[in-house]
Amino acid sequence: MFAGGWIGLLIGAAFCGVLTIIVFIVSKKEGASVDTILQTLSDEQKNSMMNMTYEKAKKKDMFTSKGLVTSVSEEGEKVKAVLMFYMEEHQSFYTRKVKLTKDDAKNKGIVAGAFVPVLMKYDKDMHYYDFKKLL
Repeated sequence: MFAGGWIGLLIGAAFCGVLTIIVFIVSKKEGASVDTILQTLSDEQKNSMMNMTYEKAKKKDMFTSKGLVTSVSEEGEKVKAVLMFYMEEHQSFYTRKVKLTKDDAKNKGIVAGAFVPVLMKYDKDMHYYDFKKLL
C-alpha cells in the first residue's frame, strides 16, 4: 500500500509537469501572435487602443468600449474576426477571437482595421477589462 501511494504521487507530478509544459507552449504561441499583429499596425492604431475609454454600462462591472478588428476570415457560413485590446494596468496588448454570421459581421461593421463597439467586463482580480461581446 505504501508503494501505491508513491506511484500515485509520481503519476500526479508527471501529469502536472506535462500540463505546465502545454500551458507554457500555448502562452508562448499567443505572445508570438500578438507580436506579429502589432508589427502590422500603425502607430496611430496602437495609440488609439492605448487611449481607449470605457463607459459604465448598466450591469455591474460592465463597460462599453471599442476593439480593433485586426483580421477577418470566412469559414463557411461564419466569419471569424480577431479583435485587439490594450490592458493599461499591465501595459500589454491582447487578442480575442469572435465568430459570427456573415450578416451580423456586415451589420456590425466587421472589417480589418475598423474599431467596433464592444461590451467589456472589468476583472477585479486580474485588474483589466476583458471582452464579452460585440454590440
